[in-house]
Amino acid sequence: MIDEWYAIEAIDTQTFAINEPKSSQYNTSYLIVGDARAIVFDAGSGERLPGSRSMREVAEQYTDKPITLILSHFHYDHIYDAATFDGITLIDRPEIRTSIKNGVFTISPWESLDTERRSLKVTSIIADGDVIDLGGRKLDVLNLPGHTTESTVLFDRVRNQVFAGDFIYRHLGGIIAFAPGSDLVAYKANSTRLLQVTNPDTLFFGAHGVPRFGRDWLTLLDSELEKIVRGEAEYQYVAHYLAPGIPWRVHQNDEMSIYTTPLVDPQLFWSKWMLLMLATVFILSLYLLHRIARLPFAPVQRDE
Repeated sequence: MIDEWYAIEAIDTQTFAINEPKSSQYNTSYLIVGDARAIVFDAGSGERLPGSRSMREVAEQYTDKPITLILSHFHYDHIYDAATFDGITLIDRPEIRTSIKNGVFTISPWESLDTERRSLKVTSIIADGDVIDLGGRKLDVLNLPGHTTESTVLFDRVRNQVFAGDFIYRHLGGIIAFAPGSDLVAYKANSTRLLQVTNPDTLFFGAHGVPRFGRDWLTLLDSELEKIVRGEAEYQYVAHYLAPGIPWRVHQNDEMSIYTTPLVDPQLFWSKWMLLMLATVFILSLYLLHRIARLPFAPVQRDE
């Protein structure tokens, strides 16, 4: 325990789960240490109490090795303390590479689901299929779009550990596939890919809820995504605490819930044409309400 905000779990002597048990989504970041350097995977929820240490300060309590920050993706609850590090390492995607200006990458509110733009120094780029050598410990880099296009997963083949970010996790809030950048078809393809590169004994470490779980949870995700992409999902419309006021579709069985966009899949829902149509409908609705409010209403005549 570092302070009243964090709870640290030693997964092994060189791997630490940095839990935020009081955060609204029970966030977990990870410190992954090698003989020469270390990685912090995600930078905190942004809900820590005033006076609590930053994610970097917490990590430095457990290693004296140089630390590299890698973000699993750009949502607000994973990037809060990113600016406290010397820089960030980004996954290599065309839209990311072209957005780096003078060594700085700016995460937009559209990407972070937040109100602020965050400009961060980029120290390096990693690509799908790269191997990160920490000195005596290597991590395979996987770019697995689904939750977001930039979703990044790290796999330590020797220790049989997968650090999954939000690609897969166990949390009562369910699997989220309704954000801009979510893609159900890609999610299914990449859940299958992750099954193929792992094995039945692989341990998974997610970014929310129960930090540690087995491969059977990935098998279940793959199976349920298969139903969705085949058009066999049984949807209900429900509210979700992350985005109240919108009737999200949810496909669920007894254990797993997968939330996605209303009526149509995320890529169409968040397309500029759909947003333009929704804006047009909204403006027309306001106009009609305004016109109705201005209609003259004759007083009701009562017979004496």
